[in-house]
Amino acid sequence: MMNNDEIEEIEDESLEDEVDADVDEVEEETLPTLTFRVRNGRIVDMCDELEAMVQAVDKILKTERFVYPIYDDQYGNDLPELFGKDFDYAKVEVERMIVEALAADDRVNDVTISKIEQTDSTSLLVEGDCITVYGTVPFDSEVSLTDES
Repeated sequence: MMNNDEIEEIEDESLEDEVDADVDEVEEETLPTLTFRVRNGRIVDMCDELEAMVQAVDKILKTERFVYPIYDDQYGNDLPELFGKDFDYAKVEVERMIVEALAADDRVNDVTISKIEQTDSTSLLVEGDCITVYGTVPFDSEVSLTDES
Protein backbone atom coordinates (compact mmCIF):
# COMPACT_ATOMS: atom_id res chain seq x y z
CA MET A 1 0.00 0.00 0.00
CA MET A 2 1.27 3.52 -0.91
CA ASN A 3 1.57 6.25 1.63
CA ASN A 4 0.41 9.83 1.03
CA ASP A 5 3.89 11.07 0.05
CA GLU A 6 4.16 8.44 -2.69
CA ILE A 7 0.66 9.29 -4.00
CA GLU A 8 1.50 13.02 -4.09
CA GLU A 9 4.76 12.27 -5.92
CA ILE A 10 2.96 10.20 -8.58
CA GLU A 11 0.28 12.90 -9.00
CA ASP A 12 2.99 15.59 -9.31
CA GLU A 13 4.80 13.57 -12.00
CA SER A 14 1.62 13.05 -14.03
CA LEU A 15 0.80 16.77 -13.73
CA GLU A 16 4.32 17.64 -14.96
CA ASP A 17 3.84 15.27 -17.91
CA GLU A 18 0.55 17.01 -18.80
CA VAL A 19 2.18 20.46 -18.59
CA ASP A 20 5.14 19.28 -20.71
CA ALA A 21 2.73 17.88 -23.31
CA ASP A 22 0.84 21.19 -23.42
CA VAL A 23 4.09 23.13 -23.83
CA ASP A 24 5.19 20.85 -26.68
CA GLU A 25 1.91 21.49 -28.51
CA VAL A 26 2.23 25.30 -28.50
CA GLU A 27 2.68 26.56 -32.03
CA GLU A 28 3.68 30.04 -33.02
CA GLU A 29 0.85 31.81 -34.78
CA THR A 30 1.66 34.30 -37.51
CA LEU A 31 -0.86 37.08 -37.47
CA PRO A 32 -1.75 38.89 -40.70
CA THR A 33 0.17 42.07 -41.48
CA LEU A 34 -2.93 43.70 -42.89
CA THR A 35 -2.54 47.44 -43.40
CA PHE A 36 -3.82 50.21 -45.65
CA ARG A 37 -2.79 50.69 -49.27
CA VAL A 38 -2.18 54.41 -49.76
CA ARG A 39 -2.00 56.15 -53.14
CA ASN A 40 -1.53 59.89 -53.55
CA GLY A 41 -2.08 60.37 -49.82
CA ARG A 42 -5.45 58.57 -49.83
CA ILE A 43 -6.41 55.15 -48.48
CA VAL A 44 -7.65 53.11 -51.43
CA ASP A 45 -7.55 49.50 -50.25
CA MET A 46 -5.94 47.04 -47.86
CA CYS A 47 -2.68 45.13 -48.38
CA ASP A 48 -0.86 42.28 -46.63
CA GLU A 49 2.47 40.43 -46.40
CA LEU A 50 5.32 41.80 -48.55
CA GLU A 51 3.44 44.92 -49.66
CA ALA A 52 2.61 45.68 -46.02
CA MET A 53 6.26 45.15 -45.07
CA VAL A 54 7.39 47.66 -47.71
CA GLN A 55 5.13 50.18 -45.99
CA ALA A 56 6.33 49.14 -42.51
CA VAL A 57 10.01 49.54 -43.41
CA ASP A 58 9.36 52.97 -44.92
CA LYS A 59 7.36 54.07 -41.87
CA ILE A 60 9.99 52.84 -39.36
CA LEU A 61 12.73 54.71 -41.22
CA LYS A 62 10.64 57.92 -41.20
CA THR A 63 9.44 57.78 -37.58
CA GLU A 64 11.55 59.14 -34.73
CA ARG A 65 11.50 56.93 -31.66
CA PHE A 66 10.00 58.16 -28.34
CA VAL A 67 8.19 61.11 -29.98
CA TYR A 68 4.72 59.75 -30.74
CA PRO A 69 2.82 58.26 -27.77
CA ILE A 70 0.81 55.98 -30.07
CA TYR A 71 3.96 53.84 -30.61
CA ASP A 72 5.78 51.77 -28.01
CA ASP A 73 9.41 52.54 -27.15
CA GLN A 74 10.72 49.98 -29.66
CA TYR A 75 9.10 51.56 -32.72
CA GLY A 76 10.96 54.00 -34.94
CA ASN A 77 14.57 55.15 -35.23
CA ASP A 78 17.14 57.19 -33.31
CA LEU A 79 18.59 58.97 -36.37
CA PRO A 80 18.05 62.50 -34.96
CA GLU A 81 20.76 61.65 -32.40
CA LEU A 82 23.20 62.12 -35.30
CA PHE A 83 22.41 65.84 -35.61
CA GLY A 84 25.64 67.81 -35.29
CA LYS A 85 27.91 64.74 -35.38
CA ASP A 86 30.84 64.42 -37.77
CA PHE A 87 30.57 62.16 -40.81
CA ASP A 88 33.02 59.49 -39.63
CA TYR A 89 31.02 58.94 -36.45
CA ALA A 90 27.68 59.16 -38.29
CA LYS A 91 28.68 56.56 -40.90
CA VAL A 92 29.40 54.03 -38.16
CA GLU A 93 26.32 54.81 -36.07
CA VAL A 94 23.78 55.13 -38.88
CA GLU A 95 24.21 51.46 -39.80
CA ARG A 96 23.66 50.33 -36.21
CA MET A 97 20.67 52.62 -35.75
CA ILE A 98 18.91 51.45 -38.92
CA VAL A 99 19.56 47.78 -38.21
CA GLU A 100 18.21 48.15 -34.64
CA ALA A 101 15.15 50.10 -35.78
CA LEU A 102 14.12 47.53 -38.38
CA ALA A 103 15.09 44.47 -36.33
CA ALA A 104 12.64 45.54 -33.60
CA ASP A 105 9.83 44.32 -35.90
CA ASP A 106 9.31 40.60 -35.27
CA ARG A 107 8.63 39.99 -38.98
CA VAL A 108 12.21 41.04 -39.82
CA ASN A 109 14.78 38.24 -40.03
CA ASP A 110 17.85 40.27 -41.02
CA VAL A 111 18.96 43.69 -42.22
CA THR A 112 21.92 44.27 -44.52
CA ILE A 113 23.39 47.66 -45.35
CA SER A 114 25.03 47.71 -48.78
CA LYS A 115 26.03 51.36 -49.10
CA ILE A 116 26.55 54.43 -46.93
CA GLU A 117 27.74 57.52 -48.76
CA GLN A 118 27.95 61.22 -48.11
CA THR A 119 25.64 63.00 -50.56
CA ASP A 120 26.38 66.61 -49.57
CA SER A 121 27.79 68.59 -46.66
CA THR A 122 24.95 67.57 -44.31
CA SER A 123 23.53 64.23 -45.49
CA LEU A 124 24.20 60.52 -45.83
CA LEU A 125 22.46 58.11 -48.18
CA VAL A 126 21.98 54.61 -46.75
CA GLU A 127 20.94 51.70 -48.97
CA GLY A 128 20.22 48.13 -47.94
CA ASP A 129 17.83 45.23 -47.73
CA CYS A 130 15.41 44.24 -45.01
CA ILE A 131 14.89 40.47 -45.11
CA THR A 132 11.44 39.67 -43.75
CA VAL A 133 9.36 36.53 -43.33
CA TYR A 134 7.54 37.59 -46.52
CA GLY A 135 10.57 38.40 -48.68
CA THR A 136 13.21 41.05 -49.15
CA VAL A 137 12.41 44.75 -48.99
CA PRO A 138 15.07 47.01 -50.51
CA PHE A 139 15.31 50.46 -48.95
CA ASP A 140 17.20 53.70 -49.21
CA SER A 141 17.12 56.43 -46.63
CA GLU A 142 18.58 59.91 -46.64
CA VAL A 143 19.87 60.80 -43.19
CA SER A 144 20.42 64.45 -42.37
CA LEU A 145 23.05 65.46 -39.82
CA THR A 146 21.38 68.84 -39.27
CA ASP A 147 18.06 69.57 -37.62
CA GLU A 148 15.83 70.80 -40.42
CA SER A 149 12.64 71.16 -38.34
